[in-house]
Amino acid sequence: MASDLSMTAASHDPTGAMPTAADVMNKAVRTGSPYSTVLEVVLIFKQEDCGMVPIVEDGKPIGVVTDRDIALALAEHPDLVNKPASEIMSRDLVTVRPDTPLDQVVLKFANRGVRRLLVVDDSGFLVGIIAWADLAPHLPPRLTGQIVSDTVEQP
Repeated sequence: MASDLSMTAASHDPTGAMPTAADVMNKAVRTGSPYSTVLEVVLIFKQEDCGMVPIVEDGKPIGVVTDRDIALALAEHPDLVNKPASEIMSRDLVTVRPDTPLDQVVLKFANRGVRRLLVVDDSGFLVGIIAWADLAPHLPPRLTGQIVSDTVEQP
């Protein structure tokens, strides 16, 4: 898989250099705090047309709230909209560094079965997010399809 990506990524860059996470990440990231309510997170979903909001403390991610987290929490918390995001956030963060080569980013998506990756700098500060759609222009369609299949099939 990585060799397919290397050839494709190099063909998109006239210098032949491998694109990195920084080249494809979304830098305009809306975040919440551990004290943000679930309703505030849902409003960010709506305003930004996204399905994940990183929860940060002092600029560093400590968790994420996904649309799936909210859907699953609804059964347990009838008053969910007023709960703090920290009560339902996922704490198992999947991150890459800005200088991570794109082939390694693809492998991280495939191996961890996630739909989005957080990009953090060497100090742990959130600097961006990469979603599947951010990768698509840099990959052959067959490889994109394989990443989606691998992620959907995760237990």
